[in-house]
Amino acid sequence: MEFDAPLRAAHDTFLSVAFHTGTRFVSRLIVTLLLFIGGATLALGAEPAILLEETFEQPLSADWHWGLGTWIAKDGVLRAFESGERRHGPVKQRHLAFTEADVRFEFRLEGKASFASFPIDGTRERSHILNFVMGRDVFRIIAHPKKGETVDLVREKITLEDHDWHSVHIVLKGETLTVEFNGRVWTANHPVIGVPKASGGFGGESGGPGGEKAGALEFRRLKITATPDNVSTATRP
Repeated sequence: MEFDAPLRAAHDTFLSVAFHTGTRFVSRLIVTLLLFIGGATLALGAEPAILLEETFEQPLSADWHWGLGTWIAKDGVLRAFESGERRHGPVKQRHLAFTEADVRFEFRLEGKASFASFPIDGTRERSHILNFVMGRDVFRIIAHPKKGETVDLVREKITLEDHDWHSVHIVLKGETLTVEFNGRVWTANHPVIGVPKASGGFGGESGGPGGEKAGALEFRRLKITATPDNVSTATRP
């Protein structure tokens, strides 16, 4: 197309502005995409940190700060049973601060032992938060919305095979939890699930005051992981 001088000048100016404007737009788009990709890469690259991995080859450390009953770590197994005057089933707690986490362990029941548990507590003032109870004939997830209050998030009949090791996989994410256990998957939602935690451990009912002769609880392969952003600063003095 032919233009006279004024029109050609205007045409050239328009093309120049359009070219530079388009170039700036493309540049901004590229920078935005690079930032997005970089952020996504960083997010994906946030590998879960191992908060706790217990082999139970050696005696428990001082971080396992409180308990009832007798607890013996040996040959890769943590064994527990009642001892002395009957007060409570065996329980052992460890300092462990987190909010969201992935928890894995295995357990088995011996003799008259009726259930194993994985209790999670908050600060001393907050006390109990959650308890996962794996019984011979029932599975429960117990929540404590506030001190002294108890709510069953899950309560279902099950059947456990005697003498077998049973794997448990617990995922705590926000106000939701998922448990894979005994060939089933359970999901529950409650605000208390998102409360910062300060300690966790094991417990259960080992068979009564007859001690090890009555029955025992055994645990192994405990591993707890969480992404760095979900490690709580809560502590239990």
